Amino acid sequence: MPSGSLERPAAGSLILPAEGRDPGEVFLVLPGLNLHPAKLDGWKALLNAEGLTVAVPELSDCGSTGDPALDGVAAQAWLDDVSEAWRSVSGRLPDARPSLLGFSLGGLLGLTWAVERGLPLQRAVLLAPALRMKGRHRLLIAMLGSVLPGALRVPSCSPPAYRIRPYTTVAAFRALAALERRLATTVGRWLRGEALNALPPLFIAYAPQDELIDTRVLEALQRAAPRQVALHLLHHTPRPGFPAHLALDPYTLGEKEWERLATGVTRWLAVSSHAPAPQAITAPQAITGPPATKAPPASGGTGAGTVPPAARRNAR
Repeated sequence: MPSGSLERPAAGSLILPAEGRDPGEVFLVLPGLNLHPAKLDGWKALLNAEGLTVAVPELSDCGSTGDPALDGVAAQAWLDDVSEAWRSVSGRLPDARPSLLGFSLGGLLGLTWAVERGLPLQRAVLLAPALRMKGRHRLLIAMLGSVLPGALRVPSCSPPAYRIRPYTTVAAFRALAALERRLATTVGRWLRGEALNALPPLFIAYAPQDELIDTRVLEALQRAAPRQVALHLLHHTPRPGFPAHLALDPYTLGEKEWERLATGVTRWLAVSSHAPAPQAITAPQAITGPPATKAPPASGGTGAGTVPPAARRNAR
């Protein structure tokens, strides 16, 4: 692929930065459950316009192929998909250093992969990350997973243009819950202020009215590590038929709110590039839950910078 090319890549391929830019930091871009990967094209363009390499793993049951053979979906399969993509990246770029941009499941998956591989992320942009689902959704997934076959199809609440297929399997929901459990111990350590040298710089964007994720965890994480975690609250009115959780592009956010978010990310990228590299995590301890707290004030990111016009155009 030519340098600087922004054509939609095949799953698992690379989008290289323009000539003369360091390709060593590679952002893994991971979608949400059943989210059409093309809906993250704007973010790929923004990262690439900032001189960053982008890798696009293909995930079982939420990748670009739309494979209907879904009964075998498991958390480990998703982790293996990311590992396979990273092996491909490392083969082309031996000095590659992983970073992450993930929406919902993608944020949870990327962090879990990095922790279990012992391969520290340089930094991460997390859009409504599913680090912990709200209680009623966790209970529903547990109930579904305990009594229903994995191949059973649950109708999707996402609009047609944003989903790969009109349903999500019970097996996929089980896999999401399994990832949440696998990362819970590490998140618990961070919430207690432990192992913060292994916490990468994080930019976390979410809507306070998000129906799916427990935003208290995100707020508690920022309190535990204020120097490493930047929160960006989204102020948008969801379109009719769109959940507040689905807030990731100019259409779902509105042009003004998208510009505010993209500017915040761009400024944060400029500042966080100078942060010390995180260390690998060892000796995890048991999790303790965060208390319910008031939402923090909105943040548009820190530092200086603007969104390049090319990134804005490609994001729409």
